[in-house]
Amino acid sequence: MATRRRSFVSDERPLIPIPSSPRTPPVPRSPQIFQDDRYKLSPTIAYSPRLDATWYGRLEKRRREFVRKLRAGRVGPIVTVVATIGGLWLLVSLALNGGTSATPEPCYAFAAPGRLLVNLTHPLYTHWRPLDEEACPPLPHYLPALWQLSRPPNTPVPTYPLSSYSEEYQYIHAEPVPSHYHASSSDNTTQPDAVAFLRKRRNHIPTVLILGDSVDRNGLTFFCELLKQNLTISLYDDINAHPPDPVAWDLTNAGHGPKFHGWDQRGLPHLCEVPFYSAKGTRKVAMRVVNGFHYGMDALDEFDTPDHNDWHKPGRIEVRIDELVVPMLKQMGARDNVDLIMLHSGMWDLALFGLQDDKTQWSLTVPLTPEQLAWWQERMRRTIYHIRQTFPKARLVLRKLHRTDDAVAGTQYITNHYGKVFEGYQVFQEKVHPLAVPGGVLYAQGLMHQLRLALLNK
Repeated sequence: MATRRRSFVSDERPLIPIPSSPRTPPVPRSPQIFQDDRYKLSPTIAYSPRLDATWYGRLEKRRREFVRKLRAGRVGPIVTVVATIGGLWLLVSLALNGGTSATPEPCYAFAAPGRLLVNLTHPLYTHWRPLDEEACPPLPHYLPALWQLSRPPNTPVPTYPLSSYSEEYQYIHAEPVPSHYHASSSDNTTQPDAVAFLRKRRNHIPTVLILGDSVDRNGLTFFCELLKQNLTISLYDDINAHPPDPVAWDLTNAGHGPKFHGWDQRGLPHLCEVPFYSAKGTRKVAMRVVNGFHYGMDALDEFDTPDHNDWHKPGRIEVRIDELVVPMLKQMGARDNVDLIMLHSGMWDLALFGLQDDKTQWSLTVPLTPEQLAWWQERMRRTIYHIRQTFPKARLVLRKLHRTDDAVAGTQYITNHYGKVFEGYQVFQEKVHPLAVPGGVLYAQGLMHQLRLALLNK
C-alpha cells in the first residue's frame, strides 16, 4: 500500500484551507467539521475564518448587551416571562432527575499531559498517569477489573517474568510501580469497582462497534488476547460461518489464513465477547466488541486493483455499513443496541492520496493540498452524518492517527489522545501496527473508558 509523507496539523480546530492552487478546482466546504447533526448544511457554503470571527463576535456582543439590560431591569415583559418559564422548567427537570442533571463526563486522562507507566510483569496495569492527578486522575484499572469479572473470585491477573522480554522492552519497564497499582496488592477491596457499569441490569448486551482499519482490528484482537477470551471470525451475512483454521493472534507478521468464501480474513468481522463468571457454568455476556473493516474515505473503489488482493466490495464506507455491518448486527440482535462506535479513517486515505499523486507524477513529499484536505473533511462529515443517522443512540468517538514506525517512509500522522500517549514508543510497533504492550493495552483502556461514558446515563 503506497503511502506518502504527510504533515497533518495537530490542532483541534478545523483545518482552514488557504487559497486553492491551480492544479485542481477547490472543493466546496460547509462550516461544520466534527459537530453534531447540524452538519446538514448546504455544501455550497464556503468556510471563512473572517466570517466565523464576525459571527461569534456579534453573538458575544448580543449576549453581553442582554445581560446588561437584564441587570438594569430593561428587558421586556415577554423576555421576562420566557426566562421565568425556563427557570420553572429547570426546577421541574431537576426534581424529576433526583435534584441533579445528567452526570457530567469526568476529565479524560488520555487528553491530559502525563507519563506512560509500562508494567511488563503485569501488563494489564500499564496506564497513563496525568501530571496533575488531582485535576485529572488516571483512568480506573478497567482491564484487571474486567479480568476479575470473567474469572472466579481472587483469580490473579496474568503475570510474566521480566526476563522474558527483550532488553529494549526492559528499558521501558516502569520502576518502581506504586504498590496500590500492582497486581500483588493484597487489599483490593478498598478500590472502587472499575466495571460496575457492566454489572447494571440492562435489556441488551453492551456493544462496541469499531469501524476502522488494521490498527483497530489488531486493537480488538489484543483486547481479547489480553483478557484470554475467545476471538471469532465470521462472514458478515452469516455470523455462524467461521473459517476452519485457527485464528492467527500474531497479526503483525503471520497475518490470517487463506481466503474464506472469497474474503481475505483480515477484512471479515472479528468478535470478542467477555462473559460474566458463573459458578453454575451458565454463560451470560457482560460486553462484546465487534469490528467492521473499511478502506477509508475512498468513494470510487480506487483500491480495486490486483495490487490490493485484500480488497472486497463494496468499497465505499457508507455502503459497507448498510450492506455488511447492519445485517451482521441484526443477526446479533444488536441493530438498535450499539452503545459505542469507534470510528477511524486515515491510513487508507494517505495511501489513496499517494496512489493518486503517483499517477499524476505529483511529489509524494509535500504537504497535503488544501483541496485534498477539504475533500477528506467533506467525506468524513458525510460519513459521520451517515453513522449518526444509522445508529442514532450510539456514542460516536473518532480515533485519530498515531505516528508510525520511522522505518515506514513517508508517514507522519496527526497525534491526539491514543497517538499522544503512545508517542515515543514507536520501536514497539511493527511498521504501522502497535504491539500488544503497550499499544494494545492503551487501546483497550480507551475503549473501556468510552464504553463507560456511553453507558453513564443508561
